[in-house]
Parts: sequence; structure tokens; C-alpha cells
Amino acid sequence: MNFKKLQQQLASAANSDVAFASSKNAGSKITPVGFTDWQLFSSALAPMVVEKGLSVVGICGSQGSGKSTLAEYLVSAISALGVSAVAVSLDDFYLTRAQRSSLAATVHPLLQTRGVPGTHDVALLQQVLETISTINAPEFNNAPRPPVKMNLPSFNKGMDDRNGFSDVAASVLVLEGWCLGVQPQPEHLLDKAVNALEEAEDEDGLWRRWVNQQIQNGYTDLWPHVDYWVQLKAPSFAQVHEWRGEQEARLPKPQRMSWVQLKRFIEHYERLTRWQWQSPNLQPGLNVTLAEDHSVRAVSLS
Repeated sequence: MNFKKLQQQLASAANSDVAFASSKNAGSKITPVGFTDWQLFSSALAPMVVEKGLSVVGICGSQGSGKSTLAEYLVSAISALGVSAVAVSLDDFYLTRAQRSSLAATVHPLLQTRGVPGTHDVALLQQVLETISTINAPEFNNAPRPPVKMNLPSFNKGMDDRNGFSDVAASVLVLEGWCLGVQPQPEHLLDKAVNALEEAEDEDGLWRRWVNQQIQNGYTDLWPHVDYWVQLKAPSFAQVHEWRGEQEARLPKPQRMSWVQLKRFIEHYERLTRWQWQSPNLQPGLNVTLAEDHSVRAVSLS
């Protein structure tokens, strides 16, 4: 990947922001700034993915940071080069509502809410990653491997439940998710609550310690299957609230959470989102600092 060229293109896109703002008032249909940046990223990343024969690209970032949109652009760019690709979200691997109800009854009530490590079907994700990962197919290193058949789940957030499976075949899997690459926190960091939810509903720290143990026991074994990382960092946690609220507003009205419900929901994610911002960069990959409009403020190699 020509990293310097990508930086120059992003700088050029940033310089066109004023023109974009003016054109909006004139009613012109132009791709939003952040999405333009995702197009540039995808065009730069796709040739490298194909030339190096990468099988799994991981995109991680907070809620609302644009992971799904970037994944879609990257799949399109890879496919345009003649290599089949498919995107799937970590969210699609959530446990069913019934399974989370069981965890809520036997471990901690907060586990009814989807999101944190321990509320995903790790065994299913492991199976998918092992199917396509180059770790188990070294003979295809540095060359695109033939398409691999996978049975991928989907999750309906409005229904808060799994929505079936689909059979796909692809050479590249673009996996996106809010806690991809997360590592367990040191024990001493679990002592103090980070928000009102933890203070009121996890006073003894049982929930957060159980979640931390799930990372250690299952999630860390998944990350070596990722060949290349793209890490998206929001400008602040307040911005995470705003972006996630925009996502919620796009759901049908009967399925939307109220602002109070949404604030509580986001607090389930806060601890590990902040922890990932503080953690060492995932390697190899790109680190992307975002502005409030989803445009790229800075990018670096890790």
C-alpha cells in the first residue's frame, strides 16, 4: 500500500470540505466527506489485500464510527479487483435473546443486554475464522485463496435477536466490530466503576470481572486470525453518544430506544471502548483518528 499517497489524498479531500459545505446549500448531491475518505481508504487497501493474499481484515472502532460503511466500501473495492469478498459484523454473532436471558438469570442481569464480550457466540465466530484464515492454509499465503464456503449469521437489532443464517463463498472476509482486538484489563482497573450504570447495577464488579474473564478465555484466541487491522478512533466519548443516536434514529419508530434507554445501553460499552483507546495499536494495520463529521483527522501505520 502506498501510504504516502493515501495521506496526500486524504489531505486533498480535507481541503475540499469548504467546497462540500457550500455545495450542500446549493442542493448538489456529493458524497459526504467521511464517506469520501472511506472510498480513498478502500482504494488504497484493496490492492494490498489482494497482492498479499490476505484472508481476514478486521475493522474496529466505537459505536457509530463508520465501521460498517468502511467494510462495505472495502468489499466493493476488493471485488472490483476480481477477488470475492464479504463483510460480516461481530454484532451478527450475538447470542440469541433466549441465550442472553439465561446468562442474565445465572450470571448477572446486565448480560441480558447485547454487546460486551460474553454475549457473542465465540465458538461460531471461531469456526468461521478457522474456515477462511490463512493460518490454516499457508499454501495460499501471498496469493488470493479460492473462495471458501461459510455459513454466516445475521442479527436484527430492532428485534434484538438472531435473524437466521446465509451461505456465502468468498476469498476475503472483512470483519468489523466495536471490540475487535480487545485484550483483558489488569485486575486493578476493574475496581472502580467508570459510569452510572456500573455504580448502580454492578456495584460489586461481578459483571465487569466476568466480562474481562471472557476476553481472556475466548476472544484473545480469535484475534490472530486477523491478517490486517484498521482501527477507528472517535474524537471523544460524547461523540460516540451522538453517532450512536444517529444510528438509532434510522430504525423504525417502534424499534427505537428512548434517549434514556440509549444512554444506558451505551454505558455497557464505555469501559472497553475507552480501554481500547488506551491500549497498544493492533498490528499490522492502520490507526485512523476521526473528526466529528467522520472525516479522517490523522492516519498512521502500526
